[in-house]
Amino acid sequence: MKKTTIEPGLAPLYLHSAIRGLAALSKALGVRQNVLEKLALSAETLYRVARSEVKSDGSIRQTYDALPRLKAVQIRIKERLLQRVIFPSYLHGSLRERSPRTNAATHIRAKITFAEDISNFFPSASRALVHRVWKDLFGFSEDVAALLTTLTTKDGGLPQGAVTSSYLANLIFWDYEPDLVKTLALRGLRYSRYVDDITVSSRLGIKASDKTYVISQIYGMLLHHGFTPKRKKHEITSAAKSMRTTKLVHHTRVSLPITERKKTRAAVYALELRVSAGESGPGVMKELASVSTRVGRLGSFHKTQAMALKKRLDVVRATLNTFEASPTVS
Repeated sequence: MKKTTIEPGLAPLYLHSAIRGLAALSKALGVRQNVLEKLALSAETLYRVARSEVKSDGSIRQTYDALPRLKAVQIRIKERLLQRVIFPSYLHGSLRERSPRTNAATHIRAKITFAEDISNFFPSASRALVHRVWKDLFGFSEDVAALLTTLTTKDGGLPQGAVTSSYLANLIFWDYEPDLVKTLALRGLRYSRYVDDITVSSRLGIKASDKTYVISQIYGMLLHHGFTPKRKKHEITSAAKSMRTTKLVHHTRVSLPITERKKTRAAVYALELRVSAGESGPGVMKELASVSTRVGRLGSFHKTQAMALKKRLDVVRATLNTFEASPTVS
């Protein structure tokens, strides 16, 4: 796709004054310049692994948390720079008043949905791409862009879990994505992205050649920026099947998949059996908290179903309280 002039409203915008030197950056963040420069020298080492998780494809997802002195500065970067960006409506990842639900709602009443996933998205969001965000999107000077890049990257990419990473992830395609959205819209196609999940949909049936076109446009953007599409997760779904975006079903409205609803009901029933058998203690209380969270999620999409389950959990909770209040027999 040939790059064209970015239209207002389709591109992320930073409307504040560009920061043109390290002294100005120090003032904007409220952190002494020598502190910023010292942090940058050891930034790569100022992270701990927050969680390691085996993904469905067998690979490991590692999330990080910055150590307090770096995290404090990253929070300033987030609040004083990144949160001042006006993000276009097609971006939904970790942004205020946007969520997997708003992402899925973009594609309500679709007749066909294209789902694409980006392989190793955060590690593949290179220092060069992050540097371009700071230098060309924000308009910051070279020294400022270089310092901010060092403070927000690790091992040559974005550290997943860091407070600045989701914002930078939303901006990584800033120079290309708006034109892609415009090009697809001219063909009656809707586009959304939730971090590394891209969805394109149409309310009309489309020809096989158009399907190829959509996929080629998305892959073109990814390859142009050095990313690899996760072809195992490439999916084209018609309205005859359960169409999902960020794990939510979207037909005439956004809802949870039937399988998830069934599992939530089963979890409530399993907990009831444990308590009715006289089981109590920290393990059961922990499970009650977990199941309550799942029922709460169900309630945000299916209120009537959740209300019945909440009443059953209230009985479980009252029974556990009775166990705790009962005197111990020696």
